Amino acid sequence: MEVYTLKEASRVSKIGVETLRRACQEGLIKAVKLPGGEFRITETALEQALSRGIELPAASKSKSKRPQPEALRRAQEARKKSRAGSKG
Repeated sequence: MEVYTLKEASRVSKIGVETLRRACQEGLIKAVKLPGGEFRITETALEQALSRGIELPAASKSKSKRPQPEALRRAQEARKKSRAGSKG
């Protein structure tokens, strides 16, 4: 049984390293997380994940996006308007 680093698994599967990392973090691929934060994926686990298909939207970059505070949004809009007015 072969054990891959994320980089090696990326080469074998033709899937990006960051996508594989997110898939491991989300539990879409069974992997072992080492104390240093690195993941190790067995050949079997990688084959199983690829055979059932990795739902890439489930491995999105942000788990939960919090809404922007209203006051901050208004301040940014006012700043954009003032910049647009000073250019013309």
